[in-house]
Amino acid sequence: MDELTEATSEFLKILSDPYKLEIIKFLKNGEKTSKDIEDVLNISQSYTSQLLKQLVKANIISHKRNKSIKYYFIKTINIFRVISAVNSIVIELHKNKFQKLIDSDNIEKLK
Repeated sequence: MDELTEATSEFLKILSDPYKLEIIKFLKNGEKTSKDIEDVLNISQSYTSQLLKQLVKANIISHKRNKSIKYYFIKTINIFRVISAVNSIVIELHKNKFQKLIDSDNIEKLK
């Protein structure tokens, strides 16, 4: 197996966690603290920290400090293209499940 295939597989594994996807979607609206993320997702501080470390290590997000507070942000905006493309494939594969959303033109909510 070539290196690119292995790296792509590892990247997709990172995105396979629903909480990580929710963090990425939440950061689409701008910089957030770990506490902001913890509160919105209703998960523990330790789990939030673990997820953020994995996303930083994967180069999907980064952080900066303002005094003692870390602010997390999306490192590459292209991540949203990837998620949108995957959402489109999922919708296509499961049209019956998502038909009401398709009919109501609320497809943007899935992206």
